[in-house]
Amino acid sequence: MKKGFMMLGSIGLAAVLSGCFGNSAAMDIHEHLENAVEKEQVFQEQQSPLTEAEVREHELYEEMLELSEVEEIEPLAEEAIESAEERRSIIETEKQSIDDAYSEFQEITGYTEDLEEEARNAAEDMTAAMDARYEVYQELYEEYLNTIELDIELYNLISQEVVNSPDELLEELQGQHDRVNEAYERVNQLNSEFNERTQEYNEAKRTFYQEAELNVEEPV
Repeated sequence: MKKGFMMLGSIGLAAVLSGCFGNSAAMDIHEHLENAVEKEQVFQEQQSPLTEAEVREHELYEEMLELSEVEEIEPLAEEAIESAEERRSIIETEKQSIDDAYSEFQEITGYTEDLEEEARNAAEDMTAAMDARYEVYQELYEEYLNTIELDIELYNLISQEVVNSPDELLEELQGQHDRVNEAYERVNQLNSEFNERTQEYNEAKRTFYQEAELNVEEPV
């Protein structure tokens, strides 16, 4: 089974003002941008446990494929299903963090009109980058939930008793296996796109700080 092993990029560590440079609107925007970074920390904290659960499920699935007795497969399938449900909980926590950070980011719209032209243009580019990133995440979230459902179906299927014939069960397993692989291909593609959009946003944010003449220091 081809796993996604999601490792998603965050919107960077908080950048602090090292001097009172820039107009008040730019400084207010800075505050909301860095509050968004803080709210997305919860999202970042979910990456490790999510990946660990994915790896463990992959190992369980490989073990199940090596067994032939349903009695031996069932406890592994149950553990895998529990792990999949845990991933569902983790991804919901992750999404809430992304939603909270995006809502915080949207607070900057009330200040952009008070910026100088170059800074305002940079803020608009930054907003477009964040919107694109958020849109990709929504697709990734929905597709990832779909993979969880497909995984659970696969775990249930592999632990079933042979009712009709082994060949029919094998064919059904292969079909489900292929559907899982296809779904994870889409997850991997969206994962890469999300990381690209994250990089674009982080670059756009740095450009905004430069154009707004905000003297900020990013953690090394």
